[in-house]
Amino acid sequence: MIYPVLMAGGVGTRFWPLSTPHRPKQFLPLIHPKKSMFQLTLENLLSWDRVNKQNIWVVTHQNFKSLVQKQAPYLNSSHCLLEPMMRNTAPCIGWAAKNIFEKDSEAIMVVLPSDNWIDNKKKLIQDLKSAVHFVEQNPLALVTFGTSPTYSATGYGYIEMGRREGTLFRVKKFTEKPHLRRAEQMLKTKRYLWNGGMFVWKAKTILQELKKHEPSIFEGLQKLNAKNLNSVYKKFPAISIDYAVMERSKNVYVQKASFQWTDIGSWEGLSSLRDSRAEHWIQLDSKNCFVDVPHKTVATVGVSDLIVVDTPHGLLICHKKETQRVKEISKFLR
Repeated sequence: MIYPVLMAGGVGTRFWPLSTPHRPKQFLPLIHPKKSMFQLTLENLLSWDRVNKQNIWVVTHQNFKSLVQKQAPYLNSSHCLLEPMMRNTAPCIGWAAKNIFEKDSEAIMVVLPSDNWIDNKKKLIQDLKSAVHFVEQNPLALVTFGTSPTYSATGYGYIEMGRREGTLFRVKKFTEKPHLRRAEQMLKTKRYLWNGGMFVWKAKTILQELKKHEPSIFEGLQKLNAKNLNSVYKKFPAISIDYAVMERSKNVYVQKASFQWTDIGSWEGLSSLRDSRAEHWIQLDSKNCFVDVPHKTVATVGVSDLIVVDTPHGLLICHKKETQRVKEISKFLR
């Protein structure tokens, strides 16, 4: 049986002032005018005939419980795992794997971020089918997804492809956010893919890998229950599944994606995917600006490469090259 797991616990600090601690970016309609990224991800999954609504799991922060219930009321409420504090992706994936394994010892997990943009859901499902089939034939395999880079990005992780095995490739090496010169070299080789942060594996396999490489997480998961959730969870290391397992395991494969993927990690990234939103935008000698001010008239005069975002929570005016620094604003708002 296939059990999709959506990771929906991030706070989206790079999308201030639209994203707030009470309504982070995955629950916002960043691309679609009405549907959130979380809802679009669910729609993609539910277009697959092997996915049952009742088998979908969500891992999120306890503050976002009502957002999940409001945006996806059809999900099984007992399958919404509420983290008491954020500990990155390894603990949250492990927690989901533990619960799923207890229900189905042969379960196959499809783990997806809830805030990525996929351009073609038919191709996504086609690639997921390929990965699931590979795991069915190779139950110890850990499958990740990579997309062909279109430019020398320094904000993404990279996967180096090794030898081909069936429709997938052995992973030779992971490289996290390289400097520009290195990214340019990697792009030329055509051996590297952008790391999409999506995974397919058996629940029992990822648990065994955690036991081997991060025993403190595995041991904590064995003790975890409703009564001790807070005390156990806070002892977990804040570590990603890539660092905890994928970069250490000998059984990692990559599915080269046939779809286009974008990690919408900043206002600049979003500006490349959709048009500005404004009630009325007056542009006088302005170039390459992005405006997200749906309920006001905006005028830009003699400026270029700016991001302008206005909400009841605040006003952001930022150069496009500095959008990664927006996360620093959260330090001043605590």
